[in-house]
Amino acid sequence: MDLPFGTQTPELDVLIVGGGLSGLSSALKILALESTLKVRMIEASDGLGGLMGQNSTRLVDAAQQDMLALLTLIHLSPRRRRSISGRLRRCWDLDRGLTALPAKFELGRYIEMLDLRMPKFRSKRFNLRERVSNMEQHICHHLFFSKSRNFMLNLVQLVCGVPANEVDYDVFMSVCSSCGGLKMLIDFYFTYPTSFDEISTQMLIENILEQLQFIKIILNCRAVRLEHFKNYVQVTDDQGNKHTAQAAILAIPWNKVQKLQFEPRIPKVFLPRTTSRSGQKRRQVISQFQLRYGKSVWTDLGYSGNFLSSQPLVSGHECRMSSFCGYVLHSPEDQDEVLQDVVDLLAEHFGEEMRQPLECQCFTDELNVAQHKPQTKPWHRVIWSSSSAVGTSYRSLMGGAVQSGFRAAVNAVFVVRPQVVSWKDMLVDRPKNGQDIVSAGRIRGLLSRLNLYNVTFYSFFVIGLIWLLNLGYARSI
Repeated sequence: MDLPFGTQTPELDVLIVGGGLSGLSSALKILALESTLKVRMIEASDGLGGLMGQNSTRLVDAAQQDMLALLTLIHLSPRRRRSISGRLRRCWDLDRGLTALPAKFELGRYIEMLDLRMPKFRSKRFNLRERVSNMEQHICHHLFFSKSRNFMLNLVQLVCGVPANEVDYDVFMSVCSSCGGLKMLIDFYFTYPTSFDEISTQMLIENILEQLQFIKIILNCRAVRLEHFKNYVQVTDDQGNKHTAQAAILAIPWNKVQKLQFEPRIPKVFLPRTTSRSGQKRRQVISQFQLRYGKSVWTDLGYSGNFLSSQPLVSGHECRMSSFCGYVLHSPEDQDEVLQDVVDLLAEHFGEEMRQPLECQCFTDELNVAQHKPQTKPWHRVIWSSSSAVGTSYRSLMGGAVQSGFRAAVNAVFVVRPQVVSWKDMLVDRPKNGQDIVSAGRIRGLLSRLNLYNVTFYSFFVIGLIWLLNLGYARSI
């Protein structure tokens, strides 16, 4: 595609659209590579941090090397989670009821089956294929109990940002492979193992801003139009102001990228496949909450605080002593009542003391949509970032935002000052040892496909075959 030349001289070297963790990481990495560059950041909301929220906590594990490198750069140490909570009971609706044991068994087999098939989707040469069945049909075909089905349907919506009936099997597997695997996603979204470290998002943002004192950050400034010229990029905000730069980093989720007006239009190679199923279900939003009490009510009852309710999806855990945090999926119309509904649900299981928190916070945003194969290559002077727009090892998680932010920064500096980028910087996508593809045995793969449907079918088939053989043998005698 031929881009127009344009006659303006850009005022900036790099413009970062989006003040989430991905955009902040890009700014830090740019200054680390070349501190003389003129960088500006615009953010549509009145605060930085994006989906991290305010005064909440996030989890970090040892495999998130880019996240740990960022913490070292800003002189912030994560805190190890309490080890005593791992020995206490969890409060999951999947653990209760007569069908809990078979539902958990078939869910474990299904997750094992998907994880064993995951390695082939990690190759960069993998191409998405058109499939008749979507993830909702795939889940209902392999899982019999409603508890296990609801768990997987909620997980698909969390990971991809849309209902499972709008996500193809290949898309979901490709997204999961870029997150480190399905089991890794379940750990971060539901199980919260004690091997993870915790970090305060407020302290994280404050320490990052200390390193970005010389970068101009404009809040309440939403980008609405992007004009892409041969020698520069021009972004127009909702106030009518124009920001010109030699390179632009779009550190916003892909569903927000699609709301921008591009001139010229984005090439089809960067666009996700459109689906005719879009719009069948109303989009849900995610609210992150934090409740502080005088004591750990759940610990007195013998619970670790690890909580899960499937309808509606509410997941929470003990983030600090006597503090409970988590998230809930709901419709936009229920935003005003969501916190009260969560408190009522917790009080139902942990006691009436949960209705009287000393402090409560709730932060709501739309789900990040990830319905396309990860993309890492820039479009000339436009660089894609954000954890939902590119392939990372932890997409939709803090490590993925930092990894994509670092990659975008290297690409932007390469456009503006190619002489300061070394070949080592360009190897930001090198595979980590913890993500090496391990081939699974055929017997293990076949056993992982067992579920109530095919076990019942094969059982009746074998029993019927034996009956026919006995009948034939009896008649021959």
